[in-house]
Amino acid sequence: MSDLSIAPHSLSIPGRALRGVSAAMHVARSVFVPKVPALSGEDPLAVWCRELLFRLGVRMEISGADIPSGPFLLISNHVSWMDILVIRALVPARFIAKEEIALWPLVGSSAQAAGTFFIARTRLSSFRNIFEQVRKTLEREECVAVFPEGTTTCGERLLPFRSGLFEAAIRTGRPVLPFCLQYESHDRRPLRSIAYTGGESFVRSFWRTLGEPRITVRIRVFSPLLPEGRSRRDLSREAWEILRSALNLPS
Repeated sequence: MSDLSIAPHSLSIPGRALRGVSAAMHVARSVFVPKVPALSGEDPLAVWCRELLFRLGVRMEISGADIPSGPFLLISNHVSWMDILVIRALVPARFIAKEEIALWPLVGSSAQAAGTFFIARTRLSSFRNIFEQVRKTLEREECVAVFPEGTTTCGERLLPFRSGLFEAAIRTGRPVLPFCLQYESHDRRPLRSIAYTGGESFVRSFWRTLGEPRITVRIRVFSPLLPEGRSRRDLSREAWEILRSALNLPS
């Protein structure tokens, strides 16, 4: 990772430790949080995610279209393990994640409790099983969130989207909702330290993130894309172009 990822004014080691203990204590209380949204009123897991983000020094700023209430396939660029917390703080969605995440400290247990679908990317049978679960979930009027790049980046590029799961939106007639996530430091610089890429351990990434005095995540919501009359490749390409433009990346 380049020197751009090093915060010029990082928190001290005691400061990081205190923030980490606060986050760990909050995660320990997650066993008492209902993971399924109530039919009315506040979503307890969303409240829990917002509190955890607050303890990590994260502020969310949302712009763009309103988030619809109906079921949809949410797609987003993928920068960090924090993306799941940010999206779940806003949308009562189930996620698709690589199976290794289930073993991560802090995030893994919470992801499992929230009903995340874990996929083994090297097994075709795993994808087929996940596809059926996503289709049935959308049919049950629930939202599903996916990261169609299939992996994280440092935020300076957008990998080609894997189009397979867009077929679930087409078969169920559910719209695709594009989300764009961008992380910035306290002085509004693009924040590279939040990126979680390559073979880095979760613990190292988490410790580096604890050093950021303040993190701002800008969430831009786009109008839903309707699947009628489109192939999964057309739908994924349009979603990719929307996010590429939002990130100001070359075509």
